[in-house]
Order: sequence, then C-alpha cells, then structure tokens
Amino acid sequence: MPALVDAQFEIFQLNPTFMPVPLPIDDVLPELVAALRSNNCAVLKADAGAGKTTRVPLALLRAGFTSEQTSHVGSPLGDQQIVMLEPRRIAARTSARRIASETGEQVGQTIGYRVRFDEAVSASTRVLIVTEGILLRRLQDDPFLEDIGVVVFDEFHERRLDSDLALAMVRRVQQTVRPDLRIVVMSATMDPGPVSHWLGNCPVIESRGRTFPVRVEYLRRTDRIPLPTLAAQGVEHVLAQTDGDILVFLPGVGEIMKTQRELDSLARRHNIAIMPLYGDLSSEEQDQVLARNVRRKIVLATNVAETSITIDGITAVVDSGYARQMHFDADVGLDRLEKRPVSKASADQRAGRAGRTRPGVCLRLWDESAHRTRADYDQAELHRVDLSAAVLRLHAWGEKNVALFPWFESPPETALRHADRLLRLLGAMDDNGVTAHGQAMVRFPTSPRIARLLIETQNHGLGRRGALLAALLTERDPFVAGNGPVAGKTPAARSQSDVLDRLLAFESFQQTGNPVTSFGTIHRANARTIQLVARQFERVQKDSECGSDEFRNQADEWILRSLVAAFPDRIAKRREPGSDRGLMTGGRGVRFGSQSSVRQCELFLCVDIDGRGTDALIRKASEVRREWLPSSLIRTVD
Repeated sequence: MPALVDAQFEIFQLNPTFMPVPLPIDDVLPELVAALRSNNCAVLKADAGAGKTTRVPLALLRAGFTSEQTSHVGSPLGDQQIVMLEPRRIAARTSARRIASETGEQVGQTIGYRVRFDEAVSASTRVLIVTEGILLRRLQDDPFLEDIGVVVFDEFHERRLDSDLALAMVRRVQQTVRPDLRIVVMSATMDPGPVSHWLGNCPVIESRGRTFPVRVEYLRRTDRIPLPTLAAQGVEHVLAQTDGDILVFLPGVGEIMKTQRELDSLARRHNIAIMPLYGDLSSEEQDQVLARNVRRKIVLATNVAETSITIDGITAVVDSGYARQMHFDADVGLDRLEKRPVSKASADQRAGRAGRTRPGVCLRLWDESAHRTRADYDQAELHRVDLSAAVLRLHAWGEKNVALFPWFESPPETALRHADRLLRLLGAMDDNGVTAHGQAMVRFPTSPRIARLLIETQNHGLGRRGALLAALLTERDPFVAGNGPVAGKTPAARSQSDVLDRLLAFESFQQTGNPVTSFGTIHRANARTIQLVARQFERVQKDSECGSDEFRNQADEWILRSLVAAFPDRIAKRREPGSDRGLMTGGRGVRFGSQSSVRQCELFLCVDIDGRGTDALIRKASEVRREWLPSSLIRTVD
C-alpha cells in the first residue's frame, strides 16, 4: 500500500468506517510527525487547499502527541490536548466541525472548539480549536500549560497582535519550564525562513496545494465610481463567465450593504441569492452562507472569507482590493479602523478561492500597474496598533522588562513607551510593577481603558450598567442613523454626555422593547451582540468583590466619573464659552461634530474622535467637572 494511503489509514483509525478523500497535505504528514518526534518545533508551509487545517490536528492526535509518551505510533489519546489557534471565530467553529466529521463524531467530543460566546467541548476533547484570546487567557490562568501537548498556530501569516503575543508566550513556556511542549506554525503564504530561525532553526515542511487554474483579470479603476457600484459591475462581468457561485471581497459591512442594494435587481432577474458574510453575524447566519444552496449565490464578504473557511461552489472572485485594518492614531491615542489596500499575498489568497474545485476567474477592481506597487505582505499588527493590552498582560504574567521580551518581531519602542504611559495613567502600573487595579483589569477580555471603566463602575455598585456601557463603547453601534423620529437632526440631549444619553436610550429599549429612539432605530442583531458582551463582562465582575450600593442615588454622575477614569488622556477644554472648538490636554485641537449634543460644559471628554484634519472631529463627548479630577489632571487643563 502506498505511503500516502498508509498515512491516511493511520489517521482515520479513529473512525474506521471513514474513507478519506486524499488531500495534498497527506504526503507530508509523516514528515511533520517525524520532525516533531526529534524537535519540539516545526514550521509547515502549505498552499491554500492543501488540507492543513483539517488533517494536521488529526495526524498529531493519531501520533500520540496528547500523551506524555510520544515515541511510538498507536499511543492512547492521553490526557493532554492539541490546541489549534484560528484568527477568527467563524474559522474556529467551521474547522472544528470539519475535523469532527472526519472522526465520525459530533463536534464537542474528541474534537471541540471554544470562542467568544460559544463553545462545544467536553472532558473527552483532545483537539481544541480556539481563537487567540482564549489561549492568552489560558496562559494567564495556567502559565505552564500543563494539560496541552501541542499548540498549532494556523494562518500565522495574518500576524495579528494576539497571535504574535501568544506564540512568544508559548515559546517562553517551552524554553523555560516545558521543553516537551510542541509548537507548529502553519501558513499558506509567509516566508518560513525567519520564523524557523526564531524557533531554533526548526524543520520546515512544505506542501503544494491542489488548486485549479484561476484566470486573473484587472479592471481599470476610476475613483469617480463608488466602490459598491464598481463591485456590482464586477459581478455582472464575471456572471456570464462561470456558472458557479461568486465571492466578492469588500472592506466592511457598510460596503457590503450598499453593494447588496446595487445587486438587488440583478439577483431578482437571475434568481440568485445574495448572502452577506462578516464577523458580527450570528453563528446561525454564518452557517447559512457556508451551507449548500439550491440557488446560485453571491457571497459579499469581508476578509473573514480569505482563509481557513471553505465556501463550496465558488468559481469566481471579485476583489475590491481593500480591507479594514486597525491602526493606532498617536494624535488621539486610540486604534482606528482604516481602509487600506491589501498586499499581493492577500490578493493571491483571495484569488485562490475561485480555484478550489475547478478552474475559476478572479476580477481585481484595480489595474495591473497598481498591483505591482502593492506590498508583498501585510504589515504585522504589532507595528500599527496600540500595545497597552499586550504590555499589561505580559507584566501581569511576570515579565519584568517588556522591552526585552523575545518577540518574533520586536514592536516599535515608541509604541511600548506609549503603552507604559497609558497604563500608568489608568492606574494599572506604577514604579513597582502591576497594581491591584492592573491585575483585575487583565482578567477582562477587553482593552485596559474599558477594563478600568468596568472596575470603576463595579466599585460604585453600578456593575451591570457599567457592563452595558462598556459593550456599547466596544461593539458595533446599535443605533441605525436616519430611522428615528428626529432623522437628520442632532438628538435631544438628556444630559451633557453623548455616551450617557445613548446608554439611557438603550436601557429604555431593554425595558419597553420599543426600538425607536432619538438616535435612530435600534438594530436588533447588534443589540443582541451588545447584550451578550455585557453579560460576559458581568460574569467577570462577579468573580471580583462587589462594589458599594451607597452611590446608586447618584448613578448617572458616577457613570460619568467612571468615564474620566477610563479616558484620563482625553480631557479637553472649550476654547471659549459656547464655542464648538476645544483643546485636548496634549495640545491637539478638537471640534464638535453634528453627532454630539455636548454644547455647554467647559471641560469634556473626547470619547470618540476622528483624528483626520487639523482639528480632530468629536463624535461623542461627555461632561467633566473640575471636582471630579485629581490634582494631577487639574493641572493639565489650567
């Protein structure tokens, strides 16, 4: 029997009745297993469609890497787990289901997953698919990872901050207390050399994918045509060239909705289903997109569809060439989603989606000369986002000098200094290291700012309201502008805080069920997400000491005071009474946008800002009173 078939049968003895479909990755699985028997690290480069996400965890499970004795094939499943990281929740869920189907079991038995708000796991789970944040919290609770035998980093080329941080922390564990812990780094597009060198010159295994040819066409882009209109024209262009489904990559939800409206008449004429796909959809809605459809379908997706998930039937891709990425704005001190061109590697990943099952076509909505000027790879997140959460996590984990922490790539020194300053302002750190506040903050699955808000409201007996406010600040806006009774006008203010007014409006919706507010109609799906996030925050709060009830009679005021604790660097002073312009404590000019109702107070917080332009545009502000400020902050506004 050929070695490939032998390897397949070894893997699938977990399910003797299952006859596997041969995949390109099967050829190199014995090499990967052998590499991990003689080394504790390996790098696997496998083209899209090779089958690495599905078959590698099963090969490691079958080889006995979940037990302490891994020297022979045929070891029992053991007590340890193989943990595989995926960059997105949808990828973790769908990967777990696909792997479980090859074992003949339901997901949640031998193969499980755990993501935010959802899990399928049991005492018998030996392969656990998670998102990066889940592993980071596990590292905080169990610094030795005693119940894990292998950590697999899938799609590492995406270089998300949490993925880089998790890899560096796991490597630290391996080098100090767990030399038996194994690390596998997998990618379809990245150069394996640098990460192999960083992992001690570990073995590199390569596998070619099995994709069909994809004809790539370019469209001469004109900025006079809005992107949704151009995307719809692109769909019409490829519609007649293939009889399969079409996948359209767009930067964000706004562009998806506009493109859907542009395609409505075409979809009715051709009896085609138009299906949005993005991260904030419910798992049920995402599953509907991934399932087979009796009608031809056009999937309008963000970059969640770029890697890890498989949408059967796609034979054409229309690529806008853009994605929204987080970038840190030093002027206003926050991360902001910005629309940026994708790299050549990402564009190739997207094009490959059209050739998974048969020859396909990819239409790029830019010209070929512009393509040659694009970056080869996307920049790692740690070079462009706020590092305060990562720095706090490392300090709480016991790292004394974060500047010397052995990252795969070192973050910018300026970003580390900014993170240190912010954490000190928030009271998370002082000259002695992490404070009690900081230790409590790191337990919340959110940024240090929002964690400080949650702690402050909890300490004043307002934990539930604080959790809801935190969810409103971090999740997609539930208020659909233009659908309320005052569409096109600034909503009537109930307080001198845009943030508090929105909290009160959402609380009214919760009490009455009426979605119509002065801010617009509440989007029920977004509202469900906000309520889920708020409950998650509440669960963490309940693990801590309860706050006092003595402040409830002044609840709204203490909500505003808690905002000051979370945004101490965003205090601004109005230039003159009645003016719509102000000056932040750092010297940055700001001006109020029409979205804000804060018009009277001398001091205010800039909670939500657009930093573009000479003066940053304030979208949401909140009143600040001098008596709320410690002396150190009063000096900054005088």
